[in-house]
Amino acid sequence: MSDSIDSDPKTTLETLISSLSTVENSLESLLENEGSSTWSEKVEKLSMMDRAKMDVLVSYTVNDLIWIYLKLKGVDPEKHEVTGELDRIKTYYTKIKSIEEPDTRRNKIDQSAAHRFIKSSLPRSQHLPPTSAAQLAAQQAQNAVAEQEQEESLRRLSKAGRFRFIEKEGRETIIPGQGGEDEDMEEDDDAGTEGEGDDGVNAEEFLKGVEEEMKGQ
Repeated sequence: MSDSIDSDPKTTLETLISSLSTVENSLESLLENEGSSTWSEKVEKLSMMDRAKMDVLVSYTVNDLIWIYLKLKGVDPEKHEVTGELDRIKTYYTKIKSIEEPDTRRNKIDQSAAHRFIKSSLPRSQHLPPTSAAQLAAQQAQNAVAEQEQEESLRRLSKAGRFRFIEKEGRETIIPGQGGEDEDMEEDDDAGTEGEGDDGVNAEEFLKGVEEEMKGQ
């Protein structure tokens, strides 16, 4: 109640009159020489784009004037059908504007959208990370180093085992009767030497006996 008392209707009326004057000046070119030509004849002289603009402009102007009239009468225009009609006309105005001034940004490629589209088209088995090549090369190098270390370890183990065997042989103690082939060969040599000594003694005694027999004759 206090807002209605404090508001000055004179200011609102002056703003309305100024707006109506602007509308009349805008429609003057269409309303002049009204009797000489019809609306259809005037519209036919315009291009397709200008004709669409004119239809939207006139429709919006008429419905907007109705909206103002309802407001002056104290009727809430938001609850009237004219509000829905104004919203519908605004959609046509947006379409005309998009055709007249196309958005140049749409010509650019949306890289993220293209990446998602390509990724969804590929089989799941081919979804490799960007660094798969580098990871594969690193894995191969790591495997080669591991194989080289394993070969070196085996070579060291075989060499150490060989020397341990030689060292063990050098420290091996020969037990009589368990000397193997070397001990047997030594025993054979000793036996042969002893045999040769016995044969020499027998031959000497035999020769002495023969010599004594010859002397007795």
